[in-house]
Amino acid sequence: MWNDLKFALRQLQKSPGFALATILTLAIGIGATTAIFTLVYDVMLRPLPFAHADRLVTIQEKVAEWANIYPTLPVSANHFTFWEKHSHSFDAMAVMQQFSLPFSPVARGTEGDNSRPLQVGVLSATPGIFAVLETEPQVGRAFTAAESQPGHDSVAVLTNDLWREQFGSDPKIVGKSILLDGFPHTVVGVMPASFHMPSIQNLASTTDENRPIPLGVVVPLTFSKERLAEQMGDLNYFGLARLKPGVTIAQATGELDALQHTIAASLPANEKATLAVALKPWQEQLVGSNREPLLILLAAVAGLLLVGCINIMNLLLARAVGQRQQMAMAAALGATRAGMLRMTMREIVALAAMGGGLGILLANTLIPVMERYLPPALDFRGPLHLDWAGAGCAVFLTFAAVLLAGAAPARMGSRMAPQEVLHSEARLASESRGNRRLRRVLVGVEVAVSVALVLMTGLLMASLIKLMNVDPGFTSQHTMTAMVDLPGKQYPDRQHRAEFYRNVLGQLDHLPGVEEAAITSSLPLSGDSWEDMVRVPGDNRTWTQLPLESFRWVSPGYFSAIHLRLIAGQLFSPSDWGRNVAVVSQKTAKTLWPGKNPVGQQFTFAGRDNEKPFTVVAEVGDARTVSLAKPDPMIIYVPYWYRCDEAAGLVIRTRQDPATIANAIRKTIWSVDASVPVPAMRTLGGMLADSVASRRFEMDLLLLFAASALLLAGLGVYGVVTYSVVQRRREIGLRMALGAERANIYQLVLRDGLLPVCFGAIAGVGLAFGLARVAGSLLFGVSPYNPAITFSAICLLLVVGITACLVPAWRAAHIEPMIALRNE
Repeated sequence: MWNDLKFALRQLQKSPGFALATILTLAIGIGATTAIFTLVYDVMLRPLPFAHADRLVTIQEKVAEWANIYPTLPVSANHFTFWEKHSHSFDAMAVMQQFSLPFSPVARGTEGDNSRPLQVGVLSATPGIFAVLETEPQVGRAFTAAESQPGHDSVAVLTNDLWREQFGSDPKIVGKSILLDGFPHTVVGVMPASFHMPSIQNLASTTDENRPIPLGVVVPLTFSKERLAEQMGDLNYFGLARLKPGVTIAQATGELDALQHTIAASLPANEKATLAVALKPWQEQLVGSNREPLLILLAAVAGLLLVGCINIMNLLLARAVGQRQQMAMAAALGATRAGMLRMTMREIVALAAMGGGLGILLANTLIPVMERYLPPALDFRGPLHLDWAGAGCAVFLTFAAVLLAGAAPARMGSRMAPQEVLHSEARLASESRGNRRLRRVLVGVEVAVSVALVLMTGLLMASLIKLMNVDPGFTSQHTMTAMVDLPGKQYPDRQHRAEFYRNVLGQLDHLPGVEEAAITSSLPLSGDSWEDMVRVPGDNRTWTQLPLESFRWVSPGYFSAIHLRLIAGQLFSPSDWGRNVAVVSQKTAKTLWPGKNPVGQQFTFAGRDNEKPFTVVAEVGDARTVSLAKPDPMIIYVPYWYRCDEAAGLVIRTRQDPATIANAIRKTIWSVDASVPVPAMRTLGGMLADSVASRRFEMDLLLLFAASALLLAGLGVYGVVTYSVVQRRREIGLRMALGAERANIYQLVLRDGLLPVCFGAIAGVGLAFGLARVAGSLLFGVSPYNPAITFSAICLLLVVGITACLVPAWRAAHIEPMIALRNE
């Protein structure tokens, strides 16, 4: 083996161009495939970091009357407590919410310093969360059921990261106090460093990189007596459970559905609903709609590796033809077929080892870069890294590439007839018809894969362009946004919070360059945070049959801050303070009062009929607040003095670059109250771009793979045509000596080179159309059978093919007949 390796390296030193091209092609294919496999494995295949993670399931409720709008919904507190008491399919159950809160590490004695308040991610969960996850604090203990009852002193469990960063891993942290939302909490435990809780929300507060604020604290979730007395209640909580060993999801679903039927039978007549549950493996729930895009990326990068292997096979076939004399001499001297095969494979194995090693290094470099641009929806595990699974994938791909690329050359070398080769002159040796046909088929295959990749990339690019050109119903230029979280202790009720917001807006309006400042419960394209049923006078249907509306509480300047189009009426103003007035979207107006002018109409919230009704004062245009790809929801805007929560979104329109005013906005907020944390500020245009981050990430990777495949396909065509010209040099010289024009030679070479390209392009379109069912779910406003994009992809490959053929065709057309025939 050592002698074989030394001989292989000596042979490769004589052909540095061939060796370098092969090694780099292998490294790019193996490195890119390993990096994407690491992502797919990490997201879809690697078990979650909890014991017996396959038994962890999410629980969602289903209300048949709302199935057309919301197929599944979060969990009701009342229903959860009923399940917990009567179900037998689970080892443990828990419900929880995730949000961010102001945090102050008072245990360090920092309450008197000048540091700005921090914002930490908080998981509020019932005590069963630790049993569900089968994890315990590393220091101290978990909180108990008694500590989750109303009126009990507040306690908290810290994550290891927060303990290390804010308290220097103080071993005496248990029993000390921290301020959370302005209220003191006693630390009872610290989770181990291995504990990583995936985000359970789609709409987390974000940092500068648009990532959810890392989880720092786990606190008990407390249900008031009033909340538990609500038979239906608000559907607000994320449900998570651990199945008992041997219990299937179908069995657990059947048991909970029976309990839901019992709950539904006890509902009051005006709240009648058909209830059921939906259980799903937690990992599958986390992956969600990203499964298909990830599989497409994996297939695309595998296609890129296939194209690379085909190129290497063509190079090796050409090299094998050139080494026939050497192989024939070895056979004539008594080399066995096994020995011939070993001689053929030693260079291939050496190349594979070098290319595979370089590929692993490339993958190790690509993964951190890829993680930096990873959309939040795929970043629920923490840092990506190349581990044994990724390294194993690289080793497997290296062996697969060796077998795929080296099979044909090795077979050719071990099956030659030495007497035929030795009886012919080396200069007259030519490639067999079978080998020539094989090389053309290989070119056709790599062209087919390249066309499919280019076509898929073109479809995603056209889809993204259409999506970005969708009219969201508002403008984002020169607009800055930020989320503000008020400490609950200083701002315990609506009056205090409304007063703070009014003061901040008044100060911001006086900042130089500010055109309009406003607040809202949910920033544009950040999803829904408040949904409710409304009843118009004369509508006596049960509440489950009433229309479900999305609500936003806003300040009067919100509509002008985002240039939301006014259709009818007059927007509410500060002079309306205290009045129950509302502004409705166009879709809401058509739904609630079809054919009528909505201005002056009234409505009430279902279940709150004793509350003073709201009067509609204006109608505005529809706006895409959840997603650019989803239809406009029905929205009702109410003034912030009616309802304002601790968390609010700031929207500031400026006459200058928004980034230049960010620091002034922070200082203005802190001038009103220095204890209010202000996370990173972002432009509304940035939020618009982030709303399509997943699609852009997929498109960028496919674009990279498609460009690489195009390059490799072009090199493959160039190599095959160049080699063909060299093999047919005497034939071309004879043709020219007999009167063939240069145009005829160009035609001969181009026809020989473009024939497999054309067949490959047709096969690639068929391959892409075969994947159309999968691709269709990822597209927006673009048909997977788009003729313009299909034609463009074919033309692009033809241009690449023609370009690759032109140089060898030019060389062939300029062959001197006498030189080519001199040795004839």
